[in-house]
Amino acid sequence: IGGSPFVGETGFAAFSSHVADNGNIIVVFGPHVGISEEGKIGEYLRGGQFGNSSACGAVIGAYNACVAAGEDAKFDSDVYDMQMDEIKQVFAEHANEISETENPMAACAYQAFEMVKERIRKIVNTKFGSGKLVLIGGIQINMPQASMDDHFLPLMFEVQQAGAPTEDLMSHFKDVSTQQDLEDSPWAETTAQREVFSFMTWSPPATSPVYQAMHNYFPGALPSQGLHERKRAILKRYGLTAENTIMATSLCPDEINHDPSDLPVIMQNHWGDVFPMGGISGAPFVGKTGFKAFSSHVPDDGNIIILFGPHVAISEDGEVGACLRPGQKGNSSACGAVIGAYNAALSGLAEKEADPSAYDKQMDWIVSQIAPHVDEIKNTENPMAALSHQSFQMVKDQLFGIVNNDFGS
Repeated sequence: IGGSPFVGETGFAAFSSHVADNGNIIVVFGPHVGISEEGKIGEYLRGGQFGNSSACGAVIGAYNACVAAGEDAKFDSDVYDMQMDEIKQVFAEHANEISETENPMAACAYQAFEMVKERIRKIVNTKFGSGKLVLIGGIQINMPQASMDDHFLPLMFEVQQAGAPTEDLMSHFKDVSTQQDLEDSPWAETTAQREVFSFMTWSPPATSPVYQAMHNYFPGALPSQGLHERKRAILKRYGLTAENTIMATSLCPDEINHDPSDLPVIMQNHWGDVFPMGGISGAPFVGKTGFKAFSSHVPDDGNIIILFGPHVAISEDGEVGACLRPGQKGNSSACGAVIGAYNAALSGLAEKEADPSAYDKQMDWIVSQIAPHVDEIKNTENPMAALSHQSFQMVKDQLFGIVNNDFGS
């Protein structure tokens, strides 16, 4: 929530390890802000609703909380709302200044960009190889959806490469004849069934090692397309349609979870736009605030569907936890964050004090959740499979700590 890269240093390290050999990385980042039909900044009319709601709800909510608390604002930490806690801490330092600007909601958006940019700079690096790291930062502007396309205000366009000077390409995004000079703005600083699935190429061949590993360690696993059609037919009986239902996911942001044949993508194509709640490991780090913001978007008398859980790879030779990524010559781990947390806990790192200068809150939390179970996991037939099942329980427990049905009927 807010657009900050809460996946931290571990998240970027995991992502950058997926880059093709001698390949490049593009990172697009920033907060978002709505503009209503009447031109009111910070408001947005969502599909199926009769009145405007706030956007970005988390940023505006944090700002309002800071204004209400006054200059000496202090907020209690909440393990189920870690991201909102941090946004409040950031905005506490700027709330008074923002409140005195011509348009506080616009100033909020610019301050949110600075917050996101600062954290992006903390976690990214060019250690992944000889390729380039492209950073495109700005503010996503959600225009009235009935009449206009969304816009993007670019505030940063930079190319980095190990051993080379950073290139600033922002001039390519600017046209002085049509664009406002942001520095003049007051806020600019800121079985048979299985055989059928195999025949349809939804599942691997029954004689393959990956097939054997999948059904040995994850019995009951179904291909995404088949599961989606079954789920869709069942939910239709309960009156859930794409028109009256909004969807969220709490999944690891690893790009291998977003292939066209993956369940999240198939479901999004059916249900519509998705609210992503998951950080590395799939845990819903958006917290209570994130769910509250998401559930406020539900159509009147509408429904919510949430797809959640961790992920695990199986290699061609049946190794659980290993994945051959496009452009790479050797397998890498998946889920890298969960396996990294398990290995850290095995080596005793969970008992050491965290580095106060580091920015890796999600990974710190995952290690703390996995550590109590490492002895049990390491003694199983397949620790990587057991780790995946334990990760599901971790994600489920955290999700159940933030969701509710207070959003309507």
